[in-house]
Formats: sequence, C-alpha cells, structure tokens
Amino acid sequence: MYYNIEESGKRIAELRKKKKLTQEGLAEVIGMSHKTINSIEKGKKGTSIDTLVLIAEALDTSMDYIVTGKIDENSELSRIFQGLSNDKKELALRIFKGIIENL
Repeated sequence: MYYNIEESGKRIAELRKKKKLTQEGLAEVIGMSHKTINSIEKGKKGTSIDTLVLIAEALDTSMDYIVTGKIDENSELSRIFQGLSNDKKELALRIFKGIIENL
C-alpha cells in the first residue's frame, strides 16, 4: 500500500462536501490558501503530516482514512458490522449511505 495523492484528494473533497464546507472554508479552518486545498484535492500536490492532521481534525475523520481509505477497525460502525457476512455488510452499508444522503 502506498500514499496515492489523487485518491487521498478525492476523499478529502468528499468529506469536505459532506460537511458543507467550501475549499475556502476548509482553508480558513486550517490556515491555508484555498488554492492549496484545491491542489491537494485534485491530487496535484501532496502535503505534510501536520497538514493532514489538521485536515483530518477539521473533517472529523482519521488520517488513516484520508491517506489509505481504511476505516478505523475500532470505530462504532466497525463494531456493528463485525461478524456479519460480506453480503450483509454490503447491504447494511448501502442502507446506511442512503440514510446519510437523505438527512
């Protein structure tokens, strides 16, 4: 596994939009320019660990998710999904995503 800056940027953009933040808004929260946020989200520019920490905190996520796409195994949802078959996990995840999208 490696740090794919394009995929990482996509995850940041997705999380930012879910929080209803503009690039300018996120930039203001973490003390950067919106042009830098734009470059990070488009995968044109990597960033420091310090900046990833700030982004993760601002977007209420983990650095691990931003960098690798992995969800923390100790999270509440992970505990709920534990023990389910893959088919049931996929169904539950689709239902959960549908609920979130309609909030």
